[in-house]
Amino acid sequence: MKSFEIKGKVFRPGKDAWHFVYVNKALSQRIRDTARTIKGVNMSFIRVKATSGKTSWTTSLFPTKDGPYLIAIKADVRHKEGIAEGDVIRVDCGLQ
Repeated sequence: MKSFEIKGKVFRPGKDAWHFVYVNKALSQRIRDTARTIKGVNMSFIRVKATSGKTSWTTSLFPTKDGPYLIAIKADVRHKEGIAEGDVIRVDCGLQ
């Protein structure tokens, strides 16, 4: 699995915080298992090329204490795609 789809609600953990989407636990585990087989992949942060709508960017999946990953939705992407906190979005990702 080198490519996958994330669907989730955009949230901010604080007033001035970045916007994120949770990767569900089952997909997070599959990504973690796949990343272990790729030479040179840092298991803490997994580099991905992400696409939402017509906008693509390079970012990382960030681990959480509870297990699932988070993906940050950059301000530039949110503005171009009209994404707001609370929206449910789809992000297509490929491991880098």
